[in-house]
Amino acid sequence: MKNITLLGATGSIGKSTLSVIDQHSDQFNIFALSANTSWQTMLELCQQYQPTYAVMTNEEAAEKLQAALNNDTQVFSGEQALCDIAAHQQTDYVMAAIVGAAGMASALAAAKAGKRILLANKESLVLAGDIFMDAVKNSGAELIPVDSEHSAIFQCLQGGRSEIGRAHV
Repeated sequence: MKNITLLGATGSIGKSTLSVIDQHSDQFNIFALSANTSWQTMLELCQQYQPTYAVMTNEEAAEKLQAALNNDTQVFSGEQALCDIAAHQQTDYVMAAIVGAAGMASALAAAKAGKRILLANKESLVLAGDIFMDAVKNSGAELIPVDSEHSAIFQCLQGGRSEIGRAHV
């Protein structure tokens, strides 16, 4: 069973990730979830998946989530907590789906920790590409692009010319 940390659990990519995990629940465990302010949605997710950790970027939202939870999920807040769960020793995979520059620090923490990173946050590469890729290389992390633009490029490069066809109009 592989532990997944899902950064950005309440967004569209987070929801899609949970849907895929639901189809493979014998292989994956939700270890940690994060969101910004949507504590009610996180409450539902924590009740359903019972992660070890939940991180709310917003401190007030974290307090509301903690007060409403009735299971053993530990709730933390802030950017450092995001980095901590992304790099946690028990995290096997990190789905980095926090939108914009806000997701860069936690994705970089996962890279430095040598995690398998499912990267949906292209801003991490745009804003700090050299630093990010050096961290991946130096730690032995694995980077798997999942956002449409950089995933398409990745697939083309991995497949070589035999995978690329000419469109006929």
